[in-house]
Amino acid sequence: MPTNSLSPRIVVTGTGVISPLGAGPDAFADALWSGTSAIAASERFPGSHIAEFKEFNPAPWLGNKGVRILDRGTRFLCVAAQMLLDSTGLLQDPASQGDAMLGLVCGTMFGGIHSIATFDMSGLTEGPSMVSPMEFPNTVINAPAGQAAIKHKLRGVNSTICSGLASGLAAISYAAEFLRFNRARYLMAGGMEEVCDEASLGFRKLGLQSASGSVRPFADGRDGTAAGEGAALWMLETEETAAARGATPILEVCGFGSAHDAFDSIRFNPDASGATAAIGQALEESGIGPEQISCIISGASGSPEGDAMEAKALHAVFGSLLESIPVSAPKAATGEVMGGSGAFCAIAGGLALLRQEAPPTAGFTGSSLGLRLSGSAQPFSGDYALVNAFSCDGNNASLVIRRWTK
Repeated sequence: MPTNSLSPRIVVTGTGVISPLGAGPDAFADALWSGTSAIAASERFPGSHIAEFKEFNPAPWLGNKGVRILDRGTRFLCVAAQMLLDSTGLLQDPASQGDAMLGLVCGTMFGGIHSIATFDMSGLTEGPSMVSPMEFPNTVINAPAGQAAIKHKLRGVNSTICSGLASGLAAISYAAEFLRFNRARYLMAGGMEEVCDEASLGFRKLGLQSASGSVRPFADGRDGTAAGEGAALWMLETEETAAARGATPILEVCGFGSAHDAFDSIRFNPDASGATAAIGQALEESGIGPEQISCIISGASGSPEGDAMEAKALHAVFGSLLESIPVSAPKAATGEVMGGSGAFCAIAGGLALLRQEAPPTAGFTGSSLGLRLSGSAQPFSGDYALVNAFSCDGNNASLVIRRWTK
């Protein structure tokens, strides 16, 4: 537990996730542990390999009322929230005003970037008088969180965290702090992102997309990543709140670390100083040593520079211990979900602790970086997992989670 024994323990009581691997935590886990990759050539965006939720229809979860005005990313977030609220018994009565102590903290890199670009382009090409006022609410980066709050009657904390690829993990930490300060009773926390024309084009223009169409984290021949999409949320509350309502915790959020190395706007720092510091802070706040980590969920995405940087940070912190710690890189299956990727990795880490085995790294065949990766599930015995989310803009975040025990 955290080093400050007076601080309330922050627990996870539920999971909501929708991704190209499946809708719901069971479908997500089954696909991830089978070694399936959702990355494929895109029909929507010719020339791109992406991980997308094909033929996405939110109606089975949200119905049809009020959905038309929501953009794709917001629909993902609303569906994940619906799943989570329903499974935890916190779904609000539509006739009520909603719970003022129930809220949402969402991490995202771009928000509804397609809505923003479409709205702006309409104004530039057709004139300000021709833009649709119905589209304007989706043009601010906190629109997905705000629209989800309206849809689900979340009257409590509503925050959007934007810290590059580290946004999803940062959102979980932010929510945990609000709960420790008694500013909320229940908070959904995680991240979302959509694959759209702008994201697909950006990945290609910046040279981030894998030329081979295969995302191979830590592999010697890795050549880039692929854009992914979806939304992933945890329900966070204090141990006392969960006990009072009869909820059974499944995980504990123990420690978080964050460091910015300010190296470049689109390149990873090769010396790994920020990533190393973030891992060290997360361990220190958790009150544990590197030897107590049983599993590492990596943020590696197939980036030649980024994966090498994370490997260097892991060696700096764990040294020879890495020989015995299983490492998994879920982005080989989900693609790079940008601001939502840290939340997806956190969910993978939580599932790994519950199953006591690290998920396969899809398509893994070998690496010379000295990490214990595998194309098959790796059993382990232990209570703590480390989750990393390191961003090419210098934002670095790490989270330590623990399998729940009293």
